[in-house]
Amino acid sequence: MHRRRNITLVAGLATAVVVAWACEREATVASPQAIKPLAHLFPGEALACFRLTGGGRIDQPEPPILMPQPMNTPDSRDFATFGFQARPNSCSAADGSGQIEWVEHSPNAVLDGFSFHGVVTWFVAVQDHYGAPGDRCGRFAGDGRLHGRDGTTAELPFIVEHACDRGEPGVGRDHIRICIGTADPTVCNAGFAPYRRDGILTGGNIQKHNLGA
Repeated sequence: MHRRRNITLVAGLATAVVVAWACEREATVASPQAIKPLAHLFPGEALACFRLTGGGRIDQPEPPILMPQPMNTPDSRDFATFGFQARPNSCSAADGSGQIEWVEHSPNAVLDGFSFHGVVTWFVAVQDHYGAPGDRCGRFAGDGRLHGRDGTTAELPFIVEHACDRGEPGVGRDHIRICIGTADPTVCNAGFAPYRRDGILTGGNIQKHNLGA
């Protein structure tokens, strides 16, 4: 089932994400190179010398043109909230650290909605796909634990495909995309992740900081 919304609904999420997680784990064991930090650099990525913090809410999916987005109606509960802090461990490597909390509130989402706690293991810089110059966006990933409202729990990989600081709250139009069930940005962007949601913040802020600050 597919809907043009900022939630990707996949039947049998529990099975799908566990299989995806197992496959990624198997690939990591089979390829010693996969654990090296620079192996996480995909086309369009670069080593980062900044960290990101953020928290807020998203409702509508990211539009083709950057513009303010409305909140969904309160009775729909169709929104996600989040908080995170993520960083590379140095300016010369892609391995990273940090944490993210993500809560999917929609009862129509996978597992009737869920909460997810992730631990960051790598962090790189990416360009803003809305065309802003400079390093405004970070991409980070790792592993975490998902708790569904239906009682399902699972250990899963995740990727924040981009988290972008575009200025002050309510003005800069910060935006974010997360996928759970994969740590591969190609899979995430292609829409094949068991869960994907993105949006321009309708509340909150994403902030870029100097790595030493």
